[in-house]
Amino acid sequence: MIRTAAVALAIALVAAGGASAEVVARGVQDGLLALDAKAVPSVAYIRGSTLVVVTRSPAGKWMQAQAASVPSGSTVTAFAVGAAGPVVLVESADIRNLLLVRRRSIGWQTMRLARVVAPRVRLGWPGLALNGAGLPTVAYTRWNGATLDSRLLLARIDAKGRVATRRLTEEGFPKSLVPPPAAPVLFGGAVHVVESYGYRGVLGTLEWFPQKRSWLGLNLDSGVGDFPVGPVLAGLSPNGVLHAAWTQSLGSFGSAPVTLAVRRKLASSAFVLDRALVTGLALPSTGAEVAANEWVGPDELGLTGDDYVWAGTIVRGKSHVELDGWIAGLALAPRGGRDVLLGGRAGLRWFRVSRRPTARVTLDATDVGDGIRLEGRVRAVASGSVTLYRERPGDPRKALGRAALSAGAFSFTDRPATRPVLYRAVYTDRASGMPYAALLRDPVR
Repeated sequence: MIRTAAVALAIALVAAGGASAEVVARGVQDGLLALDAKAVPSVAYIRGSTLVVVTRSPAGKWMQAQAASVPSGSTVTAFAVGAAGPVVLVESADIRNLLLVRRRSIGWQTMRLARVVAPRVRLGWPGLALNGAGLPTVAYTRWNGATLDSRLLLARIDAKGRVATRRLTEEGFPKSLVPPPAAPVLFGGAVHVVESYGYRGVLGTLEWFPQKRSWLGLNLDSGVGDFPVGPVLAGLSPNGVLHAAWTQSLGSFGSAPVTLAVRRKLASSAFVLDRALVTGLALPSTGAEVAANEWVGPDELGLTGDDYVWAGTIVRGKSHVELDGWIAGLALAPRGGRDVLLGGRAGLRWFRVSRRPTARVTLDATDVGDGIRLEGRVRAVASGSVTLYRERPGDPRKALGRAALSAGAFSFTDRPATRPVLYRAVYTDRASGMPYAALLRDPVR
């Protein structure tokens, strides 16, 4: 979600980096995080059929605004805060309606950008970008489930609220097994659009850009795959280099890797996680950071149901930092810090740390006959303690106890009555309250 006032606000927010987690919304598992030009954080989420936007005040309180009524089951698909205030994209549960909600001088305005009437047509996951004046540009697709044809569309909203929509692709290209996600990126006054699709065993991602009266597509990535899952996240690094991240399904290999693509003069791409859902992309001068959520499903423990155990992970190069919870948002904070929004049983929690999260927890389990021996380390932390948890998809997790750190190492023995089980070790940073963690991916049987 006054020069003197701005300075005071910046000081208050930087100081908040030393505080514990702040609960933004109880009973809510997911939302999106955005910072304005003064680094004031806001969070957008849906409770029931209401879109809620909360913004942190200089006093450290989260001020709530009920921004709009939306169809029950809707999803916040994009969120940004610009010079004109917050802008939120909301997609209905049947992905047939796309709404844009934005703050105006008096109250909130809700605009319907797209509505599908044809029975087999759906909308792809949309993307949002704001220009210097805070005016929105939205990219999205219309997809026909009968023919698998798609249309890429670009909508611009002017200061008077008028919507100008332009069709970028023709003749149903690209075909896709699912509605293609798309994201606009502003290169000064020009707009480029990143779009991902999957068709007949090939998954591709294109960067569309205007040329004369038409649009051309540059291949950012292509390979064997099924279809994209979730959003495409894209933006420019401080030196103007395009980055994009997305999740793709490789069903035949039983994985869903996260891809990070970088386009300088030439495009390059690489998998950064083997199986995760991407939810954040931060682009500091030190290199791209991707936030995603890995999981262990009930089938991997021989269980039924649709509950999963999640592990949020931030990737930068070869560095992986795991957190305890679902990472709903990652943003650059002042003076090299980071803002993180975590979802979990406690609801949505906001953290501000003074630098990039680097603490790394490891965990191993060994069957010792009469129990399970848990051992691990917390990198770059000499003392303190970790909390050990026993987990199973669909069941409340059980806190087993704390293990003291000795030169960064810890050990603990558990005697579970039921197997298979998962284990997680959580180290909570004293200064920021950030819960660094390690979840065992392989169940102990």
